[in-house]
Parts: sequence; structure tokens; C-alpha cells
Amino acid sequence: MRTRARREREKQDMRVAILEAATKIIIKEGYEKLSMRKIADAIEYTPTTLYNYYEDKAEIIDGISRELYIKIVSAIKVILRDNKSLPIDKQLELSFKVFIYTMTDNAEMGKAVMRSGTRAIFGPDEKSNPDSDDGILMLHALLHDGQEQSVFRKLDENVSWMLISALLGFSMNAIENQLYLNECWDSLVDTYVEILTNGIMPIK
Repeated sequence: MRTRARREREKQDMRVAILEAATKIIIKEGYEKLSMRKIADAIEYTPTTLYNYYEDKAEIIDGISRELYIKIVSAIKVILRDNKSLPIDKQLELSFKVFIYTMTDNAEMGKAVMRSGTRAIFGPDEKSNPDSDDGILMLHALLHDGQEQSVFRKLDENVSWMLISALLGFSMNAIENQLYLNECWDSLVDTYVEILTNGIMPIK
């Protein structure tokens, strides 16, 4: 069992090394210049070894996207677990803020994915993890509970994806333009989250 666990850790460490090397190359040289050989050279392995983990550079971009997705979902799970006693709208606001801050805390990963030109910035990996849609399920649950409590107005079933798209757009713009380095960054995040949340409140 220990040997199996060690091998799994080694595999995960290799995946992380590949993704980190790819991220640095994309940011420095652009996605077009990314190649399996360059990544292999950066981590001092042969390209053949890389193909045991990823088929091509497109799959590596998917890997970076998934890692970013996992970081966001994990951070939101923690904030919701630690703030169950808060009103549902406050839980939602905290979730939105964690989404944005986690994205900007991992700005290099976000840049790499953006510069690859992929349309799906990040998302669940249904093939390898059937439970990887936790993020959208958590948002669905918050919105449902808010509607049940009459905190939120009746919402279309597509609102979850609309909100995620809005958060993603804001975060990517902040990364590309380095808005997260500004002194007023926290205030800007607060304002944006307030706008999003007010958009689903009951119409008076």
C-alpha cells in the first residue's frame, strides 16, 4: 500500500511539474511556441516520459484549467463550511469573492489558459472525476436555498452559468490588466460582487 501511495504521489508531482513548466513557457514565449520537447527540457525529462501523462499540449492546457478549477472549488468549499451560519446571500457573496481572489492568486495559470486561446477556460473533468462538477452544484444549491427563503427572486435555471461567466470575465480582465495589484483592488471586488448579488435580489 505504501509503495502504491508513493507512486501516486510521484505521478502527481510529475503532473504538477509539467503544468508549471508549460505555464512558464506560455507566459514567456506564447502558446504557439509551446512544445512537448521544450517542457521536457525544462523539467529535465525526455518527451517520451511526458506522453505517459499528456497526449499533447492541448491536453496540458486542459490540465492547467482543471487545476485552476480544483483550486477554486476547494477554496469555496472551505469558506462555505466555515460560514454556514451566515445568511444565504452573504454566503453567496463570500463564494463570489473567493472565486475572484483564487483566480487572481493564480494569475500565471489564468494567463496561460487565456493565451492558449481555449474557449473552455476551466471546468469539470467528467472522464477522470465524475464528482468534479462540485462547483456548479454548490452554486445551484445556494441559489435554490436563496429562492426557497425568498432571499433571491425566482431565477432561470441558466443563471448559475451566467454568474460563473461574469465572474470569470471579471477575473480574467483583472489578470490581463493586473488590476489585482492596485490599491483599490479589494474595493473593486466588493463593488463587483455587490452588483452581481443585487442582480438576483427580489425586484422591488
